[in-house]
Parts: sequence; C-alpha cells; structure tokens
Amino acid sequence: MASVWFLMVVLISVQKVFGDVCLKDETELTCNECMRCNGDWCTARGSKHCYLTTATEDGTCPSALEKPHIEKEVTKPGVAIQPVYAERTLLINKPTKIDITYNASAKMAPELKMVYSTQTYNVELMEYATECSGDTCTSTIQAKAATNFCNVTGGISEYIEVTFDVGLSEKARIKYNVPCACPCSGEVETASVYCSKNGDFSCGACTCNSGWTGEFCEINICSKRGDVVQCSLNPRKPDECSGNGYCSECETCICYTDREGSQYFDQENNCEDLCMSITNGDCEDCLVTDTLGECNKCSEITIEKLNRSLTDERDFKNRKVWVSCKADLDDCGPIEYYARQDESKQKYVMMVKHCNEIISEALVPSETKVPIILGVLGIVAAVAAVGGVMLWKHLNAVPPVPLNDPQYQNIDAEDCTGENPLYKPPTSSFKNPTYGKW
Repeated sequence: MASVWFLMVVLISVQKVFGDVCLKDETELTCNECMRCNGDWCTARGSKHCYLTTATEDGTCPSALEKPHIEKEVTKPGVAIQPVYAERTLLINKPTKIDITYNASAKMAPELKMVYSTQTYNVELMEYATECSGDTCTSTIQAKAATNFCNVTGGISEYIEVTFDVGLSEKARIKYNVPCACPCSGEVETASVYCSKNGDFSCGACTCNSGWTGEFCEINICSKRGDVVQCSLNPRKPDECSGNGYCSECETCICYTDREGSQYFDQENNCEDLCMSITNGDCEDCLVTDTLGECNKCSEITIEKLNRSLTDERDFKNRKVWVSCKADLDDCGPIEYYARQDESKQKYVMMVKHCNEIISEALVPSETKVPIILGVLGIVAAVAAVGGVMLWKHLNAVPPVPLNDPQYQNIDAEDCTGENPLYKPPTSSFKNPTYGKW
C-alpha cells in the first residue's frame, strides 16, 4: 500500500476584523463575544457567565450551558470524487476533519481553496493526510476558524465555502457552518425589570444602557466619579488619559484594552501605563542604582538581572508580560528597561541601557573574566614576539649584493676562474712604529 503524506497550510489574511475582543476580561464579555472567543457561556442568573479558560463540565456552571447552533450534516456523492458536496459545522478554534475519496489517477496534488466567506477569511485550511491503496486515494482535510473569524455583526450561523481539486472532472465543495452568536441572543427582553429597567436581558445576563453598569444595571456610571474630572469631552484632547484611553461621557478615562501593556493601565490614574508609573514620582531614582533586589528608595520596585529570554513571556490571554520602556533622566541621560507588574502591584525591572551603559548580562559591576583577559594577553605577547624576531632579522641581515653592478654581469657558468672585484691581496710587509723604542 502506497502512502503519501502532504501538509499544506493556508493562512488567509484579515478582513473587517471586529477587534481583539478576546483580550477583554471574560466578565465583560457578552454571550456572543464569549462564543466568538471559543468560550463557554453559563445562562444561570447572577452567576459568572463566560468561561474562557476554565472547563464548565465539572459543575462550575449551576445551570445549562448555552450551546452553539449546529446545522445538520449534508453529504452528496459524486462520480469522480466522494463526496462532491458536504456541509459540516465548524466551531471557533476547534478543528474539523472530513475525508474525500477519489481515483488514484488524479492529475495533480490536492489543492484546497477558500472561495467564499460571510465573515472574514481568518481560517486555517490543512490537507491533514493522503493515503493511496490500489486505484483509490483518500485525503483528510482539516479546517479551523480563528477567534477573530467573526465580525461584530456575526449571526448564529455564518459560513465559508471551500473547494478541493485534484484535476478530475469534478471538484469537491465543502460548506462549513460557523456559529458566531448565541441562539439565545435572539430572545431579548428590553428594559427588563431584572436589569433595573436600565438595560436589556438576554442569555441570563443584562446588557446595560449607556451610563449604567453593574450586574443588574443598577449603578449609575457617572455617580462613581464624584468630584473627580479626569478628562474633557469638549474639547477633546489627544494627550488626555495618558494617550492610553479615551474620555467617557462621565469625563472619566476609559483605558484601551488592545494595546501592548494594557493590562497594566491604571484607570484610576488617567490610564497611566507601567512605564509612566515607574518614572513618575519617587521611584525614578531606582533606575540609576547598581544594586539588584528591592529598591531602598521605593519598595514597590525590584531590580532583576537582565534575561532577554523572559521578554517573550505571555500570559494566558496571549499578552506580553514584560513591556519595553524608555526614558531620559536628569543627570543620567537615556535609559531603557523592561518592566512587569504582579497582582500585588509589585513592579519588576530589568535594565537594558543604564545611564549610557549598555547592559548585556546583569545590572552589577562587571566581573573580571580570567579566560578573556588571558586570551588578550596571549595575543599581545605573540604579536610582540613576532615583531622582535622581525627586528632582529632586519638588524643582522647580510647586505644585499649589487647585482646590477657591471662587474657582476656576464659571468658565465663555464668560467673556471674569475676575479673578485672586491678582493684585496694581503699586505706583504708591515712596519711597526713602536719597534726599537724600548
């Protein structure tokens, strides 16, 4: 039996994305948003409704879960390919597989193509496997809709269409039905008494009207403000809310939730981000110290060794744990560092650039690295030795023979005798000037 395996992943680009709503806290999600984020929705009144990370089969939900709308499966046989048409339900972020059988004489490798979508094209298509036996081949294809597949207006049954082509007289066409909303969202009690007449009741929860909040829409948002005015609606100013939020109708800051480090935005302090909270106030001095550990001048700051591998850490909502910060401090200059904050508001800092000094390993005085120093000294010694040898050879070299002198030319090899032009005969007699004076 011949067995052929193919792997083809088609990542389709984004269209009309409804926003990264899945970064919101699960307590803030509606039933439709919860389903679009692959969550479970509990319809029990007064309970937690959306569960994105916790399974609810263990009795966590005291009442029935809201089930997505499941269309009936459809399978139609073809002549050259089986099935030639099929309908399947595709739940968000949950892979769905289907087998397609065809003649082994196919003229081309399997080709998957998404030809239509009522929402976005954020779907992963994969030819999971192909096995051939005799004159028949069977390909298993897999589809997976991403959490940002649905638009904000998505209904209980959206769909995509996919074609499967191997060069035969027929193409297989598969329709995937994708639930993008809760079935219960179509049953709405407006101005519900359960919601204090300040919101609509659906799927066991209240959707409050503008200006109201709380589980039963019983809290006037602006009443929480008191005498504090964080921002101005008229005129609006882009630098208000620290550039990390917008001004609400109550003239309070609403922080963005889809930006890097947004989990650290401080709504009570004009959406100040983590970098601002560290450099503003008394904690700035902690960034110019050479000491690791808890800062003496600001106990809420802890300086840690730089470990760049940690900077890629993400939390369960796929948000970066460490945020990159830059600042320009008086008497120090530009600095760079990474920072994070835990649930107790304790802040941790890893310095990257400290008062114009680039930090590679840790924020501590550099240690003497013996192997490196010995290596450098060895190279210097070797260079000095080579230079000394070359200088000695130069000083003791034999003077070059003037080969271009006419006396050294035209001396043939057959000459058995020759006269050395530099030769001087020895002196035959010598008179000692001191002879006879003693």
